[in-house]
Amino acid sequence: MSDETTAAAPPPDSATADAGKPGTEPSDSSPSSGPGGAKEPDRRDLDEAYLRGRGLTTAGAMTFNRDASIQDLQVGDRYIYYNFRSSSAGGDFRAVPVRDEILRWVRSRYVLVAGYDDLLGALEQARVLVLNGRPGTGRFTTGLRLVCALTAGKIFRIDGSDPIKIDEAGIERGSGYVMELSRPQAEALTELDLDALAARFAAKESYLVVICHRDGQNHVLGGFARSCPPPDIYDLVSRHLRDELRDDDCDADEVLEQLYTNRGLREALAADPKPAEAAQIAGFLAEMARGEIDLSQVETRAALLVRRQVEEWFAELSCPADALPEALRLNAFRISLAVFNVSEYDVVVKAGAALATTLLKKMRGEHARKPEESLFAEDHGVNLPASRATMEDGTVSFGGIETPTKLVMFADERFPVVLLSHLWHRHHKLREAVLEWLTELSDDRRPMVWVRAAQTMGLFCSLSFSSTFTDNIGPLAATEGADGEHRRRFAAIALDQAARDERMADAVFERLQEWRRYGSEAQQWTAAAALGYDLGLHRIDKALRELHVLGTPSERRSVLPENGYSDLVHAAARSIANLLAFGAVSSVLARLADWTRSNRQSVRDLARWTVAYLVFWCGHSRNVLVQRAGRDRMGTEDKKRWPLLLTLLEENPQHTCDVSELVRWGLRGRDQGEVVQGLFRQWIHAAEKDDACLDALVAFMPHLIAGHGDLRRLQHLVERMRRDWSDPLDEDIALVLESSILPLTERTAS
Repeated sequence: MSDETTAAAPPPDSATADAGKPGTEPSDSSPSSGPGGAKEPDRRDLDEAYLRGRGLTTAGAMTFNRDASIQDLQVGDRYIYYNFRSSSAGGDFRAVPVRDEILRWVRSRYVLVAGYDDLLGALEQARVLVLNGRPGTGRFTTGLRLVCALTAGKIFRIDGSDPIKIDEAGIERGSGYVMELSRPQAEALTELDLDALAARFAAKESYLVVICHRDGQNHVLGGFARSCPPPDIYDLVSRHLRDELRDDDCDADEVLEQLYTNRGLREALAADPKPAEAAQIAGFLAEMARGEIDLSQVETRAALLVRRQVEEWFAELSCPADALPEALRLNAFRISLAVFNVSEYDVVVKAGAALATTLLKKMRGEHARKPEESLFAEDHGVNLPASRATMEDGTVSFGGIETPTKLVMFADERFPVVLLSHLWHRHHKLREAVLEWLTELSDDRRPMVWVRAAQTMGLFCSLSFSSTFTDNIGPLAATEGADGEHRRRFAAIALDQAARDERMADAVFERLQEWRRYGSEAQQWTAAAALGYDLGLHRIDKALRELHVLGTPSERRSVLPENGYSDLVHAAARSIANLLAFGAVSSVLARLADWTRSNRQSVRDLARWTVAYLVFWCGHSRNVLVQRAGRDRMGTEDKKRWPLLLTLLEENPQHTCDVSELVRWGLRGRDQGEVVQGLFRQWIHAAEKDDACLDALVAFMPHLIAGHGDLRRLQHLVERMRRDWSDPLDEDIALVLESSILPLTERTAS
């Protein structure tokens, strides 16, 4: 008996009986239930999280991070003058002369910062100037350049914990001094202290520049304090390069042209590098101009500067015991930011605080009993600059709706992978705590949290497959019970992420095949879910064969269970539909067409549930595909709420015949057909809210009619929606749809 005869159109009078019954109209705003009542995370929230975390891999542009050593960098005194730090922790101040070659270097290479003349005038008038700027922004070099401009005498760097201990007897006449204060030292500085210092230096006709970091507090220090902006990075690279090549027969402009046209180097400069890093990049370019290295080596060395910064961050954990809790909290924030890069600030802070608590509890001693004490733990004015991060306006999905928010992200998109890879390879005890933290996050129901945590675990799995898979992902993949599906989905995305590293893809796929053959039902479910992402897309034919078997579990059982293993069928169907949304359109449509003609009921059921998912999903999934593939988004951005298949046909009308045959076949089914009919109502409701969508639906609906039963079925559906008690279909829309499905002769006659 054919599907058409078994699914004869219901009698017209049943429309009145069913109208207004609770549950007869699926809610557009219920993301928790999919076709047939299957549990579904919000599709749009999940897609957005998945897309933002795809780049967390050492493959592609991040391969430089796998094998290259930081020792490859040629660094020397020429490139590190921007990183002076005070070395004395207390006692009387000690003035150390700055070497002549350093001063010559500063005079020849310094790039004037914005407001330099104001800084110079303030120092000349008051004799003492507080330069307020963040560490690593070139503030010390600006201080040196200022005192060099005002004195012909010696220049000294002062090491000391208290500027008040600088007495007049220790100041050389006609000299310049620069000293750097830690944050606590700077907080203790007052205007009265600076008045006293100014009098002492004026008496000796000398100058003092104090370097510190006190955001927004210039006003409390009277006229002594000024903000010190960083120099323009492009000007700085140009200045360093020209000075490097001054004695060589090389064209600096030609080298700079290569810098500006090379995408990798251009992005490195656009990511707000430190002045010291800009100086190093100029040094690499000079080596290239002299023929010592090639452009690819310049790119690699420039990229490795990110690793140097990460090493500096983790080196902060070697601080004294009393400073360790704060260092742990700051690095926990950085780790959290690496996991949730381009996320809401609150998400990063709360997850980082949870990680910091875990780390502090693992510490021995009194610090473990005080995980809550931290003065600057949630101060983004401290956390963001110290982590080379920025905050920008953006949007996140909540329940499928875009909401405006502030997003926090690293200035350089390479930081997340480099930081997490460094943690994994260099800090074994720390990574155990991070894996424990990620496992806890797997229970969080917000896609932007658990999906990103899963992708991070996938990165770790690509760095060490056997241990991470065995100890962390494997147990989650085999989870059963009430929370089993959520944890299995977490494991599936982690495996998909691990497979982005081409060295691990075969191992991951082989493990999924092993589960398909010999695994528990939970493991088979995880395998089916994992194959629905990029892992399956890149091996589409093999993935569809695996999903074909996984989605027909009754064929592998001697006795058909009462529930028909519907959870596994749903998982496989969802993944097949996802593969179409991700781009495997022709492959999936062809396979579904074959399955609809199968003589096996289980295969037809798999096809019908796949069609149900395709009918259920909206156009946002195609929007994700467009972003993922880097294609032009025009024509898709305004179709996020359209039905997925209508969006597909608007972009690829050549698939109209295949899609209409599948939808028509789905609507005819005896059991799942009612599900598809219920989901098809969402198409009509979407068209009701969007004239362009209505036009597309009106053009498509005639393709759903191949017989009188198809016509009656669609007429009955429109009539039921017209009479719905809670959300009746607009009468004008109903008339337009009814007219579109009438045979041409009847439309002409009317």
